[in-house]
Amino acid sequence: MTEIADRVAVAKQLAANIREYLGKLMPEQMELPSACDQWQVQDVVSHLVGGAERQAGSMERGRAGNHEPPDGFVSVDNQTMSNSNAQRDIERRNKLAGGLLQAYDENYAWLHDEYDKYAAGSWDTLAWHARRGAMPGSDYVLLRIQELAIHDWDIRSALDPNAGLDPASIPPLLDMSTNWLRMCFRPSEKLARPVVYGFGLGPDQPREYRLEVTGDAFEMTSGMPSGPDLSVSATAQQYLLFTYGRLSAADGISSGKLSAEGEPSHLDRFEAWFKGL
Repeated sequence: MTEIADRVAVAKQLAANIREYLGKLMPEQMELPSACDQWQVQDVVSHLVGGAERQAGSMERGRAGNHEPPDGFVSVDNQTMSNSNAQRDIERRNKLAGGLLQAYDENYAWLHDEYDKYAAGSWDTLAWHARRGAMPGSDYVLLRIQELAIHDWDIRSALDPNAGLDPASIPPLLDMSTNWLRMCFRPSEKLARPVVYGFGLGPDQPREYRLEVTGDAFEMTSGMPSGPDLSVSATAQQYLLFTYGRLSAADGISSGKLSAEGEPSHLDRFEAWFKGL
């Protein structure tokens, strides 16, 4: 219970920090291109508004015993869903016009009220999610940290090339690293021989991962593999930006933010398999 309480506190603080930052931006800064393809800064904000609204509604239905897909839901592949979401968030921004920040305030107040109600009840209560199906409310908190932390960087990096991830978000993002890769995995044909990656993180958040990709599937475990096809060293922050598609392998290597040993083409293969959402 201490862990989920801490994560709720991180999610609420991230939302508050973003709102404070947005309140200082000029209208022309809201129109700058963000780090997200197809989106201006204000479109990223629209995405965060819509995400809070959908999550709060799903959690509210979950408390009432309904963790089924909403009426009209149609399951599609990741790329189709991402393209649809991008256009939907632009349309919402246009519809809200000058009311975007007010909508942000209203929907995050609703979502945080749901967090409080889950805390008073049970975090195991199931709620619907479009990509993952029915899942416990505690997982929804992690997903909101992910959305807020990564899109906070998308917004800030449009104005500050040295922007970084909020430090409080890094441990929970690392905890959900495998789930993130599972959500964005684009399978290919099965390989004749698996590709094995080793990731070494440090020094602030020292962790090691072994990732084996067979083309049509993958498995990620803790620990550095023996004789990987490619080993990558990075800080926890740069590893996260890389796996979330915010730092390309080419830019990471050239800037020194990533260090790799092994067959370089496996970096390209990684980016094709784990393209992001």
